[in-house]
Amino acid sequence: MPTAFPWPVTDDELLLNDALRAVIARRGPESQLDRERLVTAAGNLIVDAYNQGVREQTILVRYALDALRKSKTAPPAARL
Repeated sequence: MPTAFPWPVTDDELLLNDALRAVIARRGPESQLDRERLVTAAGNLIVDAYNQGVREQTILVRYALDALRKSKTAPPAARL
């Protein structure tokens, strides 16, 4: 079901929103605190990729998922 916004929304904002939703859905159920961290980290990663010129939702999602996966295996100091 499409999301309705009470303000004007651009196609770019919908792209970012859909990419974030896809990352959250693929990460599976997590505790509320982990979910908040996931939303923050994934959102930042998606916006970073977008600012680098990525405009394809699939690539934005893959970029965020790969970075999140790598951060879980990295030493604690290097985690997001």
